[in-house]
Amino acid sequence: MHSLRYVILHHAGIAEPHFDLMFETLPGSMLATWRSAVWPIDTPTVLTRLRDHRRLYLEYEGDLTDQRGTVMRVAEGTCQVHVGENSIWTIRILGGATPHVLILRRLDADQWQVTSETTAGFDVV
Repeated sequence: MHSLRYVILHHAGIAEPHFDLMFETLPGSMLATWRSAVWPIDTPTVLTRLRDHRRLYLEYEGDLTDQRGTVMRVAEGTCQVHVGENSIWTIRILGGATPHVLILRRLDADQWQVTSETTAGFDVV
């Protein structure tokens, strides 16, 4: 399995501040993106799936165009992403934050539930 890049951005200066969770799905791919009210995630949380974002957000911090607020990086690093059957995504955070696993399950068109598990017992090399 490939090591991929991820970034978690805090999106502020807007009516509903939130966190954007962004992950490569293949080396060099666009970033699969979800909106979360919280980060880190330590209890089951509903996320909103957003359109894929450009890779520039792996590095970018600052003001967004058209008065859409600002983004600040709160975590970044490497991960592994597995998309399984029934729209279940497993994302292993390997570096840049405490190693853990996010499991995302699709609820409806754009709503997903994420749970977080410790990596105790997982090989995260």
